[in-house]
Amino acid sequence: MNEKMDSELMALIEEYKPHVFGIGDFSQYDRELVGLPDYIRKEYTFIVSFGLVLSKSVLDTVTDGPNLIYLHHYRQLNYRLDMIGYHIALAIERKGYKALPFPASQIVDWQHQKGHISHKRAGEISGIGWIGRNNLLIHPVYGARVRYNTVLTNMPLVPGTPLSFSCGKCRACMDVCPAGAVKEDPLSFDHHGCYETLDKFKKKRNLGHHICGICIKACRGSR
Repeated sequence: MNEKMDSELMALIEEYKPHVFGIGDFSQYDRELVGLPDYIRKEYTFIVSFGLVLSKSVLDTVTDGPNLIYLHHYRQLNYRLDMIGYHIALAIERKGYKALPFPASQIVDWQHQKGHISHKRAGEISGIGWIGRNNLLIHPVYGARVRYNTVLTNMPLVPGTPLSFSCGKCRACMDVCPAGAVKEDPLSFDHHGCYETLDKFKKKRNLGHHICGICIKACRGSR
């Protein structure tokens, strides 16, 4: 491990100010890399996972579903996350290492609603949080109220340890989900039912985007 390189990355993180971040061992990533060449798994060794917290005041406006101000906020955070990923990756490359930034929100497999990489799984491996009943990455302080992005790199880093926490007795997301998609067991989450409700919101509310926000608002964490 190169301690100097690790401290330099932490300085970059501080400069671009994501609210949460973690380092993960990419060999633990057990999901498909959609639409990417096989060499990615061989050439990249670490995950840099980071996120931005959603505005409480914006989420307060989400009552019976998503609205236009939430849509704008959602897009702005995605844009900011893309820029943070770009700058971190560029700075790492200038030091002579490889760094692959991902888009914060891009569907490349519409049939299965998947992006190139699962930011949730990347964050889980990096010790940021755990996958909750609502199928989202749950941060112990901010709950589900965080948007995430990922950079892969071969820069020598120290990976974090995945958290052993869980949602425990909290079922706030189960109580409010308009699709009834959230189940007691996180592995039983109804992806199809969730997507159908997102599609209804998209069409009826003239959003042009598959978003909801209801279970995110309900999952407050300890903040």
